[in-house]
Amino acid sequence: MQAQFDIATGAAEAGRQSDCTEGRGRRGLPTSMLAVPLLAAFVWAGPLAGAQEAEDEADEEDVAEEVETLVVTGSRLRRNTYDSLSPLQITSAEVKRESGLVDAGEILQESSTSAGVQWDLTFQGFVAPDGPGTVTADLRGLGPERTLVLVNGRRVGPSGVEGAPSSPDLGILPGLLIRQYDELLDGASSVYGSDAVAGVINAILKKDFDGFEFLAQPSFSAHGAGDEVSAGAMWGRNFDRGFVGVGIQYLDNEAVTLADRPWTAGCERHVEIDQSGQIRNQDLFYSTTYGMEWDDCVVGGLAGQLTVPFASIVYYTPGYTNGGWPNFSESSWPNWGFGVDGDGDGETDISFRDYSFNGRQQFRHLFAPRTTLSTMAYGEYTLEGEANVTPYFELLYATRKTHQNSGATQLWGWVPALNPFNLCNPLGEGVDCGLAFDALFTNPNFVASFADRFGGFCASRGIPLAACSPATFGLLQGEIGPQPTRPIVSIRGDRNLTDTDVQWRRYVGGVRGDLPFLTRGSWSDWTFDVSLTATKSAGTSTRLGVRQDRLELALGYYSQDWTPCERNIGPDAMATRTDSRLRTGLTSLPADAEPGCVPVNLFADSLYRTIVQADFATQAERDYVMGTRSFVTEYDQAVFSYYMSGEVAELP
Repeated sequence: MQAQFDIATGAAEAGRQSDCTEGRGRRGLPTSMLAVPLLAAFVWAGPLAGAQEAEDEADEEDVAEEVETLVVTGSRLRRNTYDSLSPLQITSAEVKRESGLVDAGEILQESSTSAGVQWDLTFQGFVAPDGPGTVTADLRGLGPERTLVLVNGRRVGPSGVEGAPSSPDLGILPGLLIRQYDELLDGASSVYGSDAVAGVINAILKKDFDGFEFLAQPSFSAHGAGDEVSAGAMWGRNFDRGFVGVGIQYLDNEAVTLADRPWTAGCERHVEIDQSGQIRNQDLFYSTTYGMEWDDCVVGGLAGQLTVPFASIVYYTPGYTNGGWPNFSESSWPNWGFGVDGDGDGETDISFRDYSFNGRQQFRHLFAPRTTLSTMAYGEYTLEGEANVTPYFELLYATRKTHQNSGATQLWGWVPALNPFNLCNPLGEGVDCGLAFDALFTNPNFVASFADRFGGFCASRGIPLAACSPATFGLLQGEIGPQPTRPIVSIRGDRNLTDTDVQWRRYVGGVRGDLPFLTRGSWSDWTFDVSLTATKSAGTSTRLGVRQDRLELALGYYSQDWTPCERNIGPDAMATRTDSRLRTGLTSLPADAEPGCVPVNLFADSLYRTIVQADFATQAERDYVMGTRSFVTEYDQAVFSYYMSGEVAELP
């Protein structure tokens, strides 16, 4: 039995550069073995003891030839994929193209080893790894940062926007030029590092094309919207001693909103199967506990609310109040177990369902529109001579553009007590919220509900039913003066529209060949490979939204007496203010924050009339407060790899 080993050296920013390969030993045949930078230990694989009762000599000879399989992981040596204990899953790109799939992200996310959350264009807002619009691979559900992606056995650098990208964007790989996808079914962290715990994906490029090839592949949805167009062209030439190829691929995905698909149109609904197997959709908790009108929809995010003292949250009820807050009413007492019926009509004044985002943001993208363009040139040429020296190169440039609408967002911001618009500022346009709270607790209909709920408790303490009221228990608050409040509203265009533009470059240059001068004695079949891979990703994301610095200035945060748009207090004084809810993280205002300041009224009816897509009372307020935030993310990676491999001895 012969043994092979390799000598591998290299420096990489993100990990060592080695393939995960396997081999099988047979008597008289080469056997692959794992090697470290010089000669490593030899691994023995003995033949199976094939002793069995011999019925004929042929069977005995077959048994004697069987040997155990020797599995080697993490080397560049030759391997047999299909008879290894750690085989590769190979996906033919040509077969996938015939079924209508060209995008590398879609192909790999459909793999049987892909599990858990697959990050794609359905994820909106701030939660996507590597930023909005990213498509990544997630093997075994361990996360994209634990799945290593290679092209022709060499690392692919991360790309993305916002934060610290850790994974490559599969959407910018040139799927038209890929021959097959190899997926290592076992983790390879011992070879590559922690980014290969879940496994390794290796995209292998075509080599056997000659001439021009064109592809135009539209895809249409039966539900309308979401059409996809992929088009590309490539040219290649095979020579006696090498090849060269170039290609370009364009992919355009049309937007799909929640309203465009029957399973997301309308509202998100409950689906529950009880013990008898019946499917239930109706939410009974709020209707049973608080008497609120309800349907089969989930609550979702809420807006049109206001946080006030004692009552916690009150809801916008134009022209009516069940307490003393103009145009706002209390909904329920969660710890007491009943809803508030202030007008005595037998129905709870507030239903949370009326203030829910669910079903009111059909404009939100289910799939964001995306446009990608990938261009690539690569090739190799084997020089004449016994060493078969083969220089090779790869050049790749790709761009990705996306526009995302992530639906409604909530604006939470405390308004200073002395703000003139504050609902709880009796010195301005508001009321005393202590007295407003007492107005609820002395509302005859609320008192009746209170007595009905706690009548037994009052009777056990000798309190007559007529006296069973909040006042009897000392729950009235009296005057409390100006108090901070917190509106909760959803404003049109606030942090839900994001545009991204990512440009990605990858350069590979290397030389491989044979080492015939090392063939002496038992040493034979020595080869080498040395390469340098450089990757650069530059991404920009732009998001419209309410600027915190301008909003705080317009609410009076920078004023000694909380006057909007007045700046006469320094950072040190701001940090010592007694109400921690009104402290700001800003130590100084940007140069463009103060000019043009307009006082903002966060209690205007226009902010509460609609649950989503509400707006400020005046265009001047909107023009001042709204701004664009841009993020620029650059990622550079350089990997140098060098290795040698060959046979050194024959083992028993």
